[in-house]
Amino acid sequence: MGNAKMFFGEEDLQSLIQIGFTKTQANLYLALLKLGQTDGKTLSKKSNSPRTIVYRTLDELQKKGLVERELTSPYKFKATPLKEGLEILMSQKRQEYKEIQEKAENFLLKYQNYKYEKPQEHQYKFIALEGKERIIQIMKLHHSDVQQSVKILTNLKRWLTILHYCYEDYVKSLERKVKYQIVLETRKRKNIFPANIHPLLNKPNFELKLTSRPLPINLGIFDDKRAIFNFLTSLPLKESPIILTNHLGLLSMCQDHFEKIWKSAKRV
Repeated sequence: MGNAKMFFGEEDLQSLIQIGFTKTQANLYLALLKLGQTDGKTLSKKSNSPRTIVYRTLDELQKKGLVERELTSPYKFKATPLKEGLEILMSQKRQEYKEIQEKAENFLLKYQNYKYEKPQEHQYKFIALEGKERIIQIMKLHHSDVQQSVKILTNLKRWLTILHYCYEDYVKSLERKVKYQIVLETRKRKNIFPANIHPLLNKPNFELKLTSRPLPINLGIFDDKRAIFNFLTSLPLKESPIILTNHLGLLSMCQDHFEKIWKSAKRV
């Protein structure tokens, strides 16, 4: 496979793999693009691949429309030009996505009455969640359901990331007169907020403070009944699982910690 890599580079090889080629398919496709029309024996020799693997992979590529076979003796093979080949592959990917979407929609229809169960006040729970998409879903759910108050401790970068996905939920909660108290860890003091933050700052029920003190925890308290937290403060969402709880003892500790930080932080 060395010739293909030398001609196109490892980055190009990885790009083909990411859009749907197997490593062997990507190597042989790039080798064919370099060599032009050739037979299986020559391709096997040039790519340092066993002939059985070469013929099997060529058959796979032909079925995808990415290789043309000339009916000579021996057979000769030619790669579909790169532009046309990628168009074919992307079309196949779009069709696959459409089928997955249809299956997902059918599954949702089948279980449309299922709802995520939030811990009930009389049932103390600790629920661990991870994955950026799932964490965002839970954040949106809590911001849309909250009725009275939200208290948040986190760093500026993480808050802006979550706010990007939950902005409309913030706006609607503020319109319902939910009180927001937020402390952000940052060493910056000026020009740190994008333009869409200023309408929030103008709301009387939205209070934002800053601290340069490193925060040992990312914390959100909703209606003083549920808390979301983690201790991996320097990691991005996708690498930092969260814990959701309604345990009264832990909630009390979280509220005490928040109030301590809130008193020492500087108002924006």
